[in-house]
Amino acid sequence: MAISTLNLPLRLSLSGIILLTLVVALGYAVTAGHFREFDLAVFHALNMQRGTSPDWLILLMQAISWIGGGLQRYIIVTILTVALWRWWGWGAALAMGLTTLIAAFTSDVMKYFFARLRPELVAQLDPITSPAFPSGHANNAAAVYILFIMLVPQARHPLWQTAAAAMILLTGISRIMLGVHWPTDVIGGWMLGASFALMAGAIITYRQHQRQGKF
Repeated sequence: MAISTLNLPLRLSLSGIILLTLVVALGYAVTAGHFREFDLAVFHALNMQRGTSPDWLILLMQAISWIGGGLQRYIIVTILTVALWRWWGWGAALAMGLTTLIAAFTSDVMKYFFARLRPELVAQLDPITSPAFPSGHANNAAAVYILFIMLVPQARHPLWQTAAAAMILLTGISRIMLGVHWPTDVIGGWMLGASFALMAGAIITYRQHQRQGKF
């Protein structure tokens, strides 16, 4: 078994584990009151309010946020999973379906474990009462779009990668602009989703090497 063959799966898995550890550390830090000044500064810089912010921008951020949450995000993941099964086999489909479900479940567990309150500085433009950390929208976007790029060779084109990065960033930023998340909630969500995508990528890469007889 060549060491070079193990490098990529090992790097992906270690990167995922490190990110997951950082999410937990960030959760403890923010609930202890750290990064408060950072959260307030970025929140006030990005937050929108009716009457002062352009209506079209509010509607755009609400639409982007809508795509990444609620029942519709599971519909989108189901469509992607079926498409991956159709074109790339059950392994890719299983990776997408299981990874997003595990990431979402982990996000929900962390929310209630850390029980961080959502911002109440201004009127929320997408009212929600569940705990704040980490952002489920940011988590879902990172897991789905990063994993899609990893699973579909054609999606590794720079245009697809740019589109995926834009959706990940806009989904998270929209939650701050709508007044429902602190910036560190979104950062935690991005890291959580990326961690599961990377760990799934490590398993997929390892299995591919096995099939190719590299192990």
